Amino acid sequence: MYIHKMILFMLMVLLSNHALALSTDREQPIEIAADRAQIDNMKGIAIYEGNVIVSQGSIRIDAETLTIKYSKQHDIEKAIAIGKPAHFKQRLDSGEDIKAKAKEMEYNALENMLNLRINAELRKGNKGIDNYISLAPFISYDTQRGIITADKGKEKNGRITMTFKPKPKE
Repeated sequence: MYIHKMILFMLMVLLSNHALALSTDREQPIEIAADRAQIDNMKGIAIYEGNVIVSQGSIRIDAETLTIKYSKQHDIEKAIAIGKPAHFKQRLDSGEDIKAKAKEMEYNALENMLNLRINAELRKGNKGIDNYISLAPFISYDTQRGIITADKGKEKNGRITMTFKPKPKE
């Protein structure tokens, strides 16, 4: 039971991103629901499988598999969500939402990087006015500095589609 609580605490650290988070998100409890869970403290890995849902405040992650890798000091190093696709959503203090989806999402906690791979999409906005990058083979988001990088990856004819919608006049 102690190890499960430690994993939940580490996931809370992962999800409490100062650049993105609704300021009250990190104060909320973390809930993980899955069909199966396996935690190996000797290897520093926790694996949740089958209809995985992670929520903390305004944050929600939906995936088929969530793998968390952590150090001997129980610091999260990486979290990998895999789905068809995996989904991420979080409300910002501004009231806008950040939404992402990809077949694979990897959060590198040491570098504050969210990497989206395979049919990746990243959106920011609300009320149907989203600015987004869609159908990119690879999107990298620096959660600390707010820098987005999109790449066609190894696709010879790959392209990145970006859409920026103007705000409606009042």
